[in-house]
Amino acid sequence: MNPTINDWATFLHSQGPFQWAITMNLKKRHPIYQTYITPQIFEQTGRHYLSLVNKGIFKRKYRYGRAKLNGIFCMEVGELEKRPHLHFAIGSDSESHKDALLIELNKACKKMDWIKGDIHVTPYQDSGWLNYLLKTGFNEVVLH
Repeated sequence: MNPTINDWATFLHSQGPFQWAITMNLKKRHPIYQTYITPQIFEQTGRHYLSLVNKGIFKRKYRYGRAKLNGIFCMEVGELEKRPHLHFAIGSDSESHKDALLIELNKACKKMDWIKGDIHVTPYQDSGWLNYLLKTGFNEVVLH
């Protein structure tokens, strides 16, 4: 069986609920270490961001595996003139975490080296965002 884009979008939608859609530009080259971004650094940056947000919200519950956010992200490089960036869909089962989550999303990005400028955070609207994540193919999507 060869899954279609709609099959993948349905699968990703089942990983929700999501409250926030985030786009994060990354630097092409690290200013201190003079290292260029690689797919491995891409993925580590996305996972590190989600980890920082989870630690900020859940504290020890996250550390011991008892609570974590629903989070998926996609890595996109684009053409030579485009900046590498990550697209996230992040949320929680609890509606009470929504405001705290917004604060942590913005606080966590300040602690990261590879982020270029501010992140763009918008309320998650519908599964159309997930279809957008899949434009580069499912092999570029990371479940966290």
